[in-house]
Amino acid sequence: MLVLLRELIDMFRKTVVGSFLYAKYYKEALFLATILPITISLVLEFAFSYINSQPLHYLNNVFLTVLNAIVAINVHKIVLHGVDSVPKWGRFKFGKVEIWFIGHYICLTAAFIAITFMTRFLGLAVIIIIVAFGVVACRLSLVFPAIAIGKGVSFPYAWHLSSGKTLYMFSVVAIFPITLSLVLVPLQTFGIPQVVTSILSYLVTIITVTSLSLAYKLLTEGELSQRN
Repeated sequence: MLVLLRELIDMFRKTVVGSFLYAKYYKEALFLATILPITISLVLEFAFSYINSQPLHYLNNVFLTVLNAIVAINVHKIVLHGVDSVPKWGRFKFGKVEIWFIGHYICLTAAFIAITFMTRFLGLAVIIIIVAFGVVACRLSLVFPAIAIGKGVSFPYAWHLSSGKTLYMFSVVAIFPITLSLVLVPLQTFGIPQVVTSILSYLVTIITVTSLSLAYKLLTEGELSQRN
């Protein structure tokens, strides 16, 4: 048990440190590949802050989901397949990869909303149920880097790949991003402009997506070595 825990901690350490190193090493490629969708997202966020129409806000959320998917796909491809895997200014299209990627994101989001709605009537049990779903979702999130690099896989693939690595995946997908996001909280109390915090939040997103890519890389390499 202790050996397994040490192995998981070592994997998590390598993933976290690696995410910063990869982000630094590929900083130019990541910047160029994501600047367009991020800029459009920032413009939409600014514009819709002055719009009170609820239907238009729903439409804006759709646009932002697509743009965030494009950012994530470009980051996954660069980290896993190198800078030449995407055009200089990134892959900016809505093709099969994007549809499959967003479809899985919608499935997880819809499941979370449904569980949250149903657990409104269960009192304190809601916390246990939501945490349990969060743990499952952390394992299933491995499907996203796989889809981004062109694999036609779904949730069962991610579930199998993350078998025995639940704590590791929870640390990478939940604990690490939350810890990074907490760094941004004090900035809001200092009166930092919203656009600055938004840009920094996208930087956090790129680093956390990179960590998910590295987790996928680590687990797929481990599975391959076991087969051999």
